[in-house]
Amino acid sequence: MAHRLQWGPFCVVLTIAALVWLLVNQGPLRPIENWLGDLRIALMTPRQPPSDHVVLLTLTEDTLHQFPYRSPINRAFLAKLIATLNHKGVRAIGLDILFDRPTEAAADQALAQALRHSAVPVVVAYADRDQVTAEQQRFLDQFTSGLRRGYADLLADGSDGVIRTVFPGQKALSGEFIRGLAIEVAGVPPPDSEMLLHYRGLPPEAGIAELHRTFKKYPAHLAEALPAAWLQGRIVLVGADVLTSREDLQKTPFVALLGNQQGLLPGVMVQAHIVTQMLEGRHLPIPPLWLVLVLYGGCAALGAALTRLDWPVWLSLSLIVTALGAFWALGFWWYQQGGALLPLIGPSLALLGAAWWFHAHFSRQERRQKRFIKNAFGRYLHPDWVEQLMANPDLLRLQGERRELTVLFTDVADFTTISEALPPTSLVHVLSQYLDGMTQIIMAHGGAVNKYMGDGIMVLFGAPVIQADHAQRAVRCALALDEFAEAFRRQVTDPDGQPVNFGQTRIGVHTGEATVGNVGSAAKIEYTAIGDVVNAASRLEGLNRYFGTRIAVSGATRSQVMPPDASAHELRFRPMGQVVVKGKREAFSVFNPLVATAESVNLLDEYAEAYYRLEAGDLRAVSDFLALRNRYSGDPLVNFYWQRVNEGEYGTRVNLSAK
Repeated sequence: MAHRLQWGPFCVVLTIAALVWLLVNQGPLRPIENWLGDLRIALMTPRQPPSDHVVLLTLTEDTLHQFPYRSPINRAFLAKLIATLNHKGVRAIGLDILFDRPTEAAADQALAQALRHSAVPVVVAYADRDQVTAEQQRFLDQFTSGLRRGYADLLADGSDGVIRTVFPGQKALSGEFIRGLAIEVAGVPPPDSEMLLHYRGLPPEAGIAELHRTFKKYPAHLAEALPAAWLQGRIVLVGADVLTSREDLQKTPFVALLGNQQGLLPGVMVQAHIVTQMLEGRHLPIPPLWLVLVLYGGCAALGAALTRLDWPVWLSLSLIVTALGAFWALGFWWYQQGGALLPLIGPSLALLGAAWWFHAHFSRQERRQKRFIKNAFGRYLHPDWVEQLMANPDLLRLQGERRELTVLFTDVADFTTISEALPPTSLVHVLSQYLDGMTQIIMAHGGAVNKYMGDGIMVLFGAPVIQADHAQRAVRCALALDEFAEAFRRQVTDPDGQPVNFGQTRIGVHTGEATVGNVGSAAKIEYTAIGDVVNAASRLEGLNRYFGTRIAVSGATRSQVMPPDASAHELRFRPMGQVVVKGKREAFSVFNPLVATAESVNLLDEYAEAYYRLEAGDLRAVSDFLALRNRYSGDPLVNFYWQRVNEGEYGTRVNLSAK
């Protein structure tokens, strides 16, 4: 049989995952997710020696002090620097310097000549649009005409200004596509799609804050003194490294660990990270959308599962914290192993959000269930059972199911006559006292009052609460009810203190399978049992009128109560007969329970001997029952069988003409 898929929780999990994904990627939580990625880059990027591909020649404060003015950079100095680098055999030169206005004519001319006659490829910085004025644009275009140019732009994240992405280039106002400075210097094609900047790791011996040691870096004014071997065959990037000016300092992922002071890098150093990444073919993988969605959905599902499991709250919380810790550890480890920067805050919030929602949802359900249990069973079950059901609702199964249980019926003999003899107020007074006492005894034995039927009661043992000893509970309850009912009928009075002729209480008990569950209409529903076991218990109660007894128990109930060594048991059962009711062909055994006392054991032994002789057709049973009648004249079963044998009826099979 196919199981129906429960779409409700599945849809809730997906909804929570989708909402958190939108909140993180389109809302205010995106900077937090970015910060966690930056922290992994700062902490977990593998250490490696300084790059052999790139050397930085930086314009420091000491460099600027050699010139009469700080800006623009002395172009005669730059012309000489280019000549020096040509002489030392560098691979290529990248000038992260914008030539957007004139200086001394001779210096400008010297630099222009050096750029155009350099034997080494030189790439100069370029800009347009809102980065320069129209006048600056004209000079820049004229000065760099015919040269290799690269945009000096760095892609800063709009949410926090951190450089996380490689700038590939763009179309200039002239319509020409100009690559990014680093890509042009590296001499590689620009990426076809978004490429994350894969920052190079620090040297093994460097401190966590010594970001400048990632590359070999020297002051530009000392270039002539540097050994040629330090520069030969390498790409040289020239740019500003002036700590007193924050204009060219860029926010990098290292600010997550080092703060906005130590985590900043000069733009030329960021360009160096891009150059080495392109030359070394390193890629920081971007997790595919399907993986991100799986992480969000999987974490939300995990949060829901951990909340739904039938564990204590402290254990669920511990598992949630453990799951989050393991997931974050995986995210950091995965990056260190060369994997993608997996989202952490989003899936974590999805897990917590789902856990919170399902906890709140099931807590509401649990409260409603407890209210239902208290309202539905509080009047019919012992308070201890009600508390147990509220603490463990799994014991209560309200859906239709087949279950073995024991049903007990009670009825007051000749109650119609009693009700006609008493005024309504007196009748209600007497009946309320009787039912209250009976109900307390039923509850004390773990029975569930299924319904009141005037003076009668239908009681379930083994439902709604599962009870392994339901049969024994029912028999003990029947004996206790009989004791109470006999005492009640001897003592009961009406509100005026006048004695009431209250009839005997007859009790029937039967064990068997029944269908139990909530039954009714949309307007009213109740928990009940349906099946032949109910009808049989009712018939057993009625048999007492025929036999003159007060309690009749089926053989099915007796077999569950009596242990193999019945002689040692405090409960005894004497056979009443093999009864065949109207409409049935097969006889069933009926027994009368007794509490084992010295007197009852003697009666039981003598009665059993006579009964089984009668069952076997032994005529000695006649004298046996005569002797029993002389000693126990008030016993209903003795009188019943004495009358039968006296009328010439032998055997213990009893055929009833009425149901």
